[in-house]
Amino acid sequence: MRVAVTVAAALLLAQAAGAQEVQKSAQADPRGEVVISNVAGEVQVTGWDRNEVHVSADLSDDNQRLEFRSSGARTTIEVVLPRGHSYQGSTDLVVQIPRNSSLSMTTVSADQTVKDVRGTQRLQAVSGTIQTELWNEDLELKNVSGEINVRGHNGKGALRATSVSGGLRLEDVGSEMELNTVTGDMTVRVAELSKARIRTTNGNVELRASKVTDDLRIDAEGINGDLRFRFPRTLDAEFDISTFNGDIDNCFGPKPHKTSEYGPGNALRFKEGNGDGRVRIKALNGTVEICNR
Repeated sequence: MRVAVTVAAALLLAQAAGAQEVQKSAQADPRGEVVISNVAGEVQVTGWDRNEVHVSADLSDDNQRLEFRSSGARTTIEVVLPRGHSYQGSTDLVVQIPRNSSLSMTTVSADQTVKDVRGTQRLQAVSGTIQTELWNEDLELKNVSGEINVRGHNGKGALRATSVSGGLRLEDVGSEMELNTVTGDMTVRVAELSKARIRTTNGNVELRASKVTDDLRIDAEGINGDLRFRFPRTLDAEFDISTFNGDIDNCFGPKPHKTSEYGPGNALRFKEGNGDGRVRIKALNGTVEICNR
């Protein structure tokens, strides 16, 4: 037992000795591009008022190195592993960038947290949570196995989000969005909605809009899952809703009708106000619910 404890302690000391903290900085264009790549761990990115990129990296062993390059308006931060190295540790990055920078980030098994970055963002992860904010520039998010959480500021930026195995939680995002999930639920809250294209294979959708534009366009499809939409009390839109094996619940008044005397399908078509907008919802197995209260 004493030998085992001694060996374990020696291993821990060796690992601690191999760990290293690296800090690097460089002047940066206030509206430049920052590119970040990490394999495993956590990445925290914060926008600040300085025209400078600063990174603090916790490298878990000597087999890693931090590559930090700045050329023109582009800054690159990359955690590099030697070829053929079997790496099972993790690296944490804490990065500050000019607030109006555009940001591109790719991780394999790492959580991403982005705060107060107001340029365009393109964030991609294989496994791990993506959490960010949406302002007036476009946001594109892709996650294979993990949640996507976005807090908006009712700005004008368009949002495009795709998750294979993980849900989407979006709050106060912009009025234009394109959302896709394979197995994951979507919960969306917007102050104003203009355009939405929504696709899900196995997941529920709940979207609530406090206000919609006159040229509203919604195109939503689900295979297995319920699709629920909450609209303001008054709007101008033409609705076209159909289900193959599911109910249609409508708070606006008109009732759905069977598409076949012998089949399970339902359909509902009606117009609210002038019918300037277009709302198309199609479900295979699941309930469609639209309501204005």
